[in-house]
Amino acid sequence: MRVVSGFDAVVANTDQRWFRHFRGQSNYAAVEVDEVNFWRPFAQQEFRALLPGHPFFFRLKAPIAAIAGFGFFAVEHAVPVPVAWDLFGEKNGTTSPEDFVQRIDKFRSRPGTADRVNAKLSCLVLRDAVFLPESAWVSWQRNEGWSPRVQTYKRYDLTTAAGSVLTRLLRDNHPAAVPELTPVFHLVESDNRVRIGASIVARAGQGTFKLRLLKAYQGRCAVTGEHAVPVLDAAHIQSYLGPSSNHLQNGLLLRTDLHRLYDSGYVTVTPDFRFEVSRRLKDEFDNGQTYYDLAGRELTVPSTANARPSVEALRWHAENVFR
Repeated sequence: MRVVSGFDAVVANTDQRWFRHFRGQSNYAAVEVDEVNFWRPFAQQEFRALLPGHPFFFRLKAPIAAIAGFGFFAVEHAVPVPVAWDLFGEKNGTTSPEDFVQRIDKFRSRPGTADRVNAKLSCLVLRDAVFLPESAWVSWQRNEGWSPRVQTYKRYDLTTAAGSVLTRLLRDNHPAAVPELTPVFHLVESDNRVRIGASIVARAGQGTFKLRLLKAYQGRCAVTGEHAVPVLDAAHIQSYLGPSSNHLQNGLLLRTDLHRLYDSGYVTVTPDFRFEVSRRLKDEFDNGQTYYDLAGRELTVPSTANARPSVEALRWHAENVFR
């Protein structure tokens, strides 16, 4: 794992019921989960303690007072509770949407918060979460710089003495970086898809991929500006070949119909972020005027360079998929 100076990690107090949901009954080996929503009951201020890809450690409170696992920070974004369930399901740390709502309402029903029962949920999403067996838990108290006054989380520099303990945990349990959280996307050269049976492909981190695009594109289709989340899709520019394909720069937030046309090659996006429509759409279906009206339209893309679509990937789609 790449270690740099500065606040490279977070240790956060973790709800034991949430932890046990993932840890389960087995206590003989680590449990790995591709993505988890470490949700916060209120849409608090944006989480800026970590950059994508940096580690986030789970600390179980007293009397345990120990680090019991970790994940890698991917994105924090506030969305309505039903959207959070649609994106992550049981990876929210609950077994059903009803239980999910009840747990959130339990926190929000405290005195002084009744007016916030229907507020958006702050989703702090982690990739490649590891839930350690009890034999591997690490005591985390005053000697590690932890104060009982810490209510949520504390940042740690991985180059310090306490940080070196965290670094060993990473090295022993997850030494490699999460590929889609690296700063720059490069075309994926090998097929790393995991198949369930003969025809179903498991897509690790798909909820994270969509939430990152929803945040980057401010919840609006890059072509039309549509902002009804149920009809917005996370589209891959270069076709999905495994978790590395879920890089933010390999994605576009598109309305569902445009996503299907994009995947089938009837539309594309040029390297200068313009929407183009193939003549074959009319030739083959004698229709498509709605889409031809959009031809040449400049996409609305994120203002930050590290979130904008990869020009290399856009060229790949134009040359390999567009009809």
